[in-house]
Amino acid sequence: MKRVAIVVQRCHESVVGGAEALAWQYAQLLSTGFDVEVLTSTAIDYISWKNAIEPGVRMREGISVRAFSVSFERGDYWRKLYLRTIGDAPPGGAPQGAHFQREGVQEEFIRFQGPHCPDLEIWLRDHGHEYAAVIFCTYLYSTTYFAIRAVCPRKAILVPTLHDEPPAYFSVFAQRYARYEHRIWLTRAEQRVAARLWGFDEGDVIGMAVMHAQSTRAETRKRPYLLYCGRIDSGKGCDELLNAFTRLPSRLGVSLVLTGVDNMGLPRSPDIEYLGFVDEQRKLALMAGAVGFVLPSRYESFSIVTLEAMAQRTPVLVNARCEVMRDHVDHSGGGFHYASTDEMVRKMEQLCTLTAEERSRIGTAGHDYVLANYRESIIRERLIDLVERVIANSDDPAN
Repeated sequence: MKRVAIVVQRCHESVVGGAEALAWQYAQLLSTGFDVEVLTSTAIDYISWKNAIEPGVRMREGISVRAFSVSFERGDYWRKLYLRTIGDAPPGGAPQGAHFQREGVQEEFIRFQGPHCPDLEIWLRDHGHEYAAVIFCTYLYSTTYFAIRAVCPRKAILVPTLHDEPPAYFSVFAQRYARYEHRIWLTRAEQRVAARLWGFDEGDVIGMAVMHAQSTRAETRKRPYLLYCGRIDSGKGCDELLNAFTRLPSRLGVSLVLTGVDNMGLPRSPDIEYLGFVDEQRKLALMAGAVGFVLPSRYESFSIVTLEAMAQRTPVLVNARCEVMRDHVDHSGGGFHYASTDEMVRKMEQLCTLTAEERSRIGTAGHDYVLANYRESIIRERLIDLVERVIANSDDPAN
């Protein structure tokens, strides 16, 4: 059985969502036909990148996970670099400062934002020949940017999870990743962002599987509610969500329910319910029972949680300033999008006052869109096909 490695910045049972969830899902999907090993850091916390687990190999659900120590935690030096390079960048725009233009400063930013794992790069340099293909998840971190250079371009597969954010404008990213032509885009919209920011968009649009597309019994709560699931911080637009929610007419009588890790400090209010971390089954039940699922983030390359809500026939509301999310809604008819806080308030009120017929029509449209594009069998087939093509190409003596 051919060996395939998947490189990602974190891999632990307590880490949910994002590129980490994508990498783990790909590991599971590929494990039916390949000997898969995940290569990652010993960190769990994405803010400090503090070493939290022992370096070395452990098994997770039958898949080998090899962890490498992080050289240093993120500290004041990186925060100073952040201010010098992208601290003044407008949302969805390129940094303007002179320091941003210097490639050496860009690489210093990538190294010190973490997690920096030199032993991971050394491992791939010494053992890369043992893998038939190596998949790198997310463009942003040191574990991809520095480690990918240790792998022959013919056997490397880059999964950028790219969105329009200030670091994506760093010239060093486009220069390095242009050499690695095997790429996985999660959506056509992400591919368009790459063409605009990096000047190339070659690769396969594969996406991510919605593993729980079956209908779930809705959770019953005393009041109708809007739902948000994910990391709770301003970078995810949660400050805008709270602002909009407080402006809803009181006559609607709805609650805002949030799940996930609260990095922002939610206000105490009888109308805001913070449930913390919930298991998968309860998350789906909450989605099924919500009057609407709201994702205010403008920095998304896919958003599996939004598609999970759509699979539960729940109308969604997303940030139109995120091209990927706008595409999901426009192509599915499964919800609404907004371009300003004022419009967000109006669309949230619309979600809360849908008729049963309107809710059924929108919910069915979203559900059908997910099944048509992101069923597990579809994503597995696309993924295995690409990996097999990469392996065949790297084995070809002509290459």
